[in-house]
Amino acid sequence: MKPISPEIVEKTWKKMAQMSSPQKAQKLVTLMGKKQPIILAYLMAAGSDIFNQDERELLFYIGMVIWQMISQSSTLLPKINGKTLDKIENSNMKMFEHLKGKSDTDFIDAAEKIINNYSQPEVLKYVIEALMEETEEGCQIRDENKGIMAIYLKTVIDCLNK
Repeated sequence: MKPISPEIVEKTWKKMAQMSSPQKAQKLVTLMGKKQPIILAYLMAAGSDIFNQDERELLFYIGMVIWQMISQSSTLLPKINGKTLDKIENSNMKMFEHLKGKSDTDFIDAAEKIINNYSQPEVLKYVIEALMEETEEGCQIRDENKGIMAIYLKTVIDCLNK
């Protein structure tokens, strides 16, 4: 699959951010349930034992945006199955464990290399920027959970980019 352009990333992000009605959001969730039921279930369940409500909502929202971005590719997306998702998640978790032990400088260097050599660099950059964005007052996104959230979201990108 060709990399998603920065223009599509920005246009999709803005379109999703302006989605005002709960009915539109529910239609999108229903559509994702039909087209990518495993990804939808994954986004709803990932980290449920460690994330608070705000973190679960952010993970789900960014995952929906990723799906919308990649859906705009000219390639028909494969319907992801559980086996594929588990394999990709395991690979990403190994990478996460490897990065966890690094100093901040080494971690940033490694993260930059991953983004620069990634098949969907603009989508991954969007994920990192969205996770690092200043949260609204009262929104509880804990810094210590942003790394694992990024891994879950990278797993979604990897699955959809097959």
